[in-house]
Amino acid sequence: MNRKITGIFVCMLIIIAIMPISKSLTLTTELIDIISHQPPIYDKEQNMVWDESSYDIYPSENSDFGFIGIEYCTGWTPPDPIVAAGPEHLVEMTNGGIAFFQKDGTMDFQDEIEDSFGFWGDQGATYFVFDPEVIYDPHSNRFMAMACERAPGSKSYFLLAISDDSDPNGNWHKFRIDVTTLAGGDIDSPNIGVDSEVVYLTADFFTGGQKYLVYILEKEPLLSGSIGITRHMLITGSQSYGIPVVYGNPPAMYMIEHFESSSNTNIRLHAITDPLGTPQRETYDLTVTAYSPPEDPPQKGTSTRPETFDSRFWSCVWRDGSLWATHHQGSSRVMARWYEIKTNDWPSFSNPEVHQSGDIDPGSDIRTFFTSIAPDGYGNAAMCFARSSPNEYISIARCMRSADDPLGTMGEVVIVKESSAPYNYGRWGDYSGVSCDPSNNKTFWMCHEYTPGNNIWNTWISKCEIQNNPPDTPDIDGPMVGGVDTDYEYTFITTDPDADNVYYYIDWGNGDIEDWIGPYNSSEEVKIAHKWSEAGSYSIKTKAKDIFDAESEWSDPLNVTISNLPDAPVIDGPQRGKAGKQYDFSFNSTDPDGDDIKYFIDWGDNTTELTDYYPSCTNVTLNHTWSEKDDYTIRAKAIDIYNAESEWSTFEIIMPKNKAYNFYHNLLNWLFERFPILEGLISYLFN
Repeated sequence: MNRKITGIFVCMLIIIAIMPISKSLTLTTELIDIISHQPPIYDKEQNMVWDESSYDIYPSENSDFGFIGIEYCTGWTPPDPIVAAGPEHLVEMTNGGIAFFQKDGTMDFQDEIEDSFGFWGDQGATYFVFDPEVIYDPHSNRFMAMACERAPGSKSYFLLAISDDSDPNGNWHKFRIDVTTLAGGDIDSPNIGVDSEVVYLTADFFTGGQKYLVYILEKEPLLSGSIGITRHMLITGSQSYGIPVVYGNPPAMYMIEHFESSSNTNIRLHAITDPLGTPQRETYDLTVTAYSPPEDPPQKGTSTRPETFDSRFWSCVWRDGSLWATHHQGSSRVMARWYEIKTNDWPSFSNPEVHQSGDIDPGSDIRTFFTSIAPDGYGNAAMCFARSSPNEYISIARCMRSADDPLGTMGEVVIVKESSAPYNYGRWGDYSGVSCDPSNNKTFWMCHEYTPGNNIWNTWISKCEIQNNPPDTPDIDGPMVGGVDTDYEYTFITTDPDADNVYYYIDWGNGDIEDWIGPYNSSEEVKIAHKWSEAGSYSIKTKAKDIFDAESEWSDPLNVTISNLPDAPVIDGPQRGKAGKQYDFSFNSTDPDGDDIKYFIDWGDNTTELTDYYPSCTNVTLNHTWSEKDDYTIRAKAIDIYNAESEWSTFEIIMPKNKAYNFYHNLLNWLFERFPILEGLISYLFN
């Protein structure tokens, strides 16, 4: 009871402090709102001028690169830090501040988000602006920033800003959207989601019971500074859903909801379809490991415990068929929990299912809370969260999982930035941020709060990525000589130290390229055929990459000599004969390059013969005996010293099966020899 009385007294002081800023706030309404739902606190005495000379980049306590983000000079508590990564820049927001950074930590810009001279000042947002969010839209390649505003007369506004390109240091299209008549005058806890066509702004409202507003805006007009189609949905009886940034094109926009009983075994998915027409919403309850409302975590050096509120989903992202989401839970020991939910094209096709989940539990006394999550483009994921225990100050920590890690597991918990002292205000967070870098789809940028002492906060921005080893340098095996326009098969093989699947980039040496074919298993022999259209010397080389785009070195070249094909051999010899008698045949071929030639002969009776090499244009005489009466086709091809093979030549020989046939056959041959025109005439008549 004493704690509640103290809280009410503090809230009254807050109202008095912000009244000069808000000019004519209604005390009763604002007091009720702040006592019930605790928006951030603003202390104008702490709204110091940012001093660029005090800004430095520091090494963090581990190998992650990091630097100080927005500092306590905003005057707001808690900071509610959030970060979004673009191709070249980072945008961080906190209560009271927005800043743009280069990825080496250089700050390009910082501004307040309230007041007439602030980020939304030209839109009239001069009152109580709080709970900011920022995302990077992978579809339009724009930054999108938002916050909510409570204004005199019990007014509620969404504040939205969209950069004009992927560089935040340009123009922003800004909007101040009055939603008072849609939901009420007590807006709180806003969120932003985006898909290929729509921007979704959401927020909690309280008057008359729990309400959750989903405000839907057509995205294309927003990108040029105007508002097009808008729709809205007001959900009553619950609030505080997570709504994701969407990569790709699922059949719906998803939201994820927690429950607030003392023990819960369900979470609820919502699917919004036809958002710009007549929006429809479907729900589906998923069974999960039991969770409970979170405890307020202890910290070293003080009895003050920061407020953790409830088990709402503070962060979620949809990518490659999965909704990744996280919240904190646990009434006896608060821990961050994460989920990967396969949405299975729900509600169009199958129902969604929990693919995997897990708790972040570094040890029996350690708490993890105010958590965020993001997947990369390769199925990996990273989380950022606060960490504390009775023996630890509140720190910033993170963990990651690789796509091929065992289901339900995260990697080692790494402390990213430690606080130097306890923090004696009862608020921390209230949230954090993780964003996947779109320049490579594998680096994670994250931010959270820490304290350097004296009960002030700073934010820390850092990056990490899955440690990955490239594949070994591939080996190539196959023919080193051959002829033009002939397919030859080559074998490529590499081993990936992490057992990841691999792709091959193959340069055949004549301008032909195999551009990252695969994926193949590590250590799998990959057989690829190729032919060259011109004679010459060629060097085949290849390199491999894994599923995370880590590339091997180039292989040693395999040098191949390709020659012109010999002419098809000319075969000469008798056209008829008797079984059991030996007959001589001559074979002759010309090689365009003057190379020596050998002959491969198929005698047509399941016997073959391969000769030695002979000079080009040399008559080679061979003999053969057929043991049975039949018609036989002799086939022969020439092969030069580079294994270039000619086309097949054929020659027919007949071993008559009866005497009558032999008589008439001999007679016809005698007539054709004496009267050649007769053979042509008969052929003409029968054809």
